[in-house]
Amino acid sequence: MKYSIVIPVFNSGPKIATTIESLLQQVSVLKGEDSVHVIVADGASTDDTLDHVRAFDDPRIEIISEPDSGMYDALAKGFARVTDSDVTSYMPAGERYDRYTFEIVSMIFKKYGQIKWLTGRAVARNCYGHIHDGRLRHPYLRNLIDCGMYGTRLDAIQQESTLWRSSEDLLIDLEHLTTFKLAGDYFLWKSLAQKNELYVVNAHMGSFTFEGDQLSRQVPGAYRKEMRTIRRKPTVMERLHGLLLRQREKRIVPKYSAKRMVTFHLDTEEWVLNE
Repeated sequence: MKYSIVIPVFNSGPKIATTIESLLQQVSVLKGEDSVHVIVADGASTDDTLDHVRAFDDPRIEIISEPDSGMYDALAKGFARVTDSDVTSYMPAGERYDRYTFEIVSMIFKKYGQIKWLTGRAVARNCYGHIHDGRLRHPYLRNLIDCGMYGTRLDAIQQESTLWRSSEDLLIDLEHLTTFKLAGDYFLWKSLAQKNELYVVNAHMGSFTFEGDQLSRQVPGAYRKEMRTIRRKPTVMERLHGLLLRQREKRIVPKYSAKRMVTFHLDTEEWVLNE
């Protein structure tokens, strides 16, 4: 399968090399089973970011470098360059995929045509790059994505662990995406959830690094404020459902037999979907 991964970036310096390397060193890519198209959407960086990109000297890396209005403007420009691809996603500079991510996604997408997008375990790194947390999420509900429960009352969908079939790119209004500063991820999930359930795979796919200079941490509450401009207002029952699920997230470990959960069966040596 062909993977198109966009890296929106501005003045990331050497951090972008970590992300690009995690893409080019995917096990399935090295074996020739999958291919990758890396789209670097740079906002006219003034540091050595592009020097690190060009140092790879790899034809699979496409560079867009021009002024933009923010990360999601850059992301929209990158998504517009996705053509003739099977799987789409994006990864911020400095973050990384596990080496087996593409192989896992390809196995699942080839076996289960009904799965249009999926996400893995929520894995977190500290400022040193150490993995310090990793949790399996409970299956997500489309109606609660639509009304913005995830990321507010419930745990957010981890962007770095989420990939989707490129056929679903048409659900994303790229012009609208450019208007966001913080809640663009929620706009992506809301768009993809219009027609498709989100499936969870019990595997380490990608990871999020906690750093003090992240925009969403600099302005407390700004993410939720922007998200509320596009979410559907939840009903009373949805609010109650969200509160109950929040308690479940805190107290109950997800069951491998949960619906829309993909787990690996050691006896058959394959990924199996619980429907």
